[in-house]
Amino acid sequence: MKIFVGNVDGADTTPEELAALFAPFGTVMSCAVMKQFAFVHMRENAGALRAIEALHGHELRPGRALVVEMSRPRPLNTWKIFVGNVSAACTSQELRSLFERRGRVIECDVVKGNWRSW
Repeated sequence: MKIFVGNVDGADTTPEELAALFAPFGTVMSCAVMKQFAFVHMRENAGALRAIEALHGHELRPGRALVVEMSRPRPLNTWKIFVGNVSAACTSQELRSLFERRGRVIECDVVKGNWRSW
């Protein structure tokens, strides 16, 4: 089962640290840490559900409560688009407005920082 873990400090959290956090609940198959979120893959559904219940709201770092939930697949007939060279002053709403001229936007995130470090 794939688990989404939000509110992670990707610069200060390792896959090994997350695996150790989830291991008491079952077999951790893999962990991937991005900039502000992570994905943990667990073998057993029951263990994954226990981990979600136990770790949602857990503070891995002081003042940073984790958001732990089942990963949801992207809706059918949608595409994820990477847009580079966006001004640091650009907001998600501004980018969304630009793309909504061409069609419905399901989700829009502006990720700050160096994308090569993900």
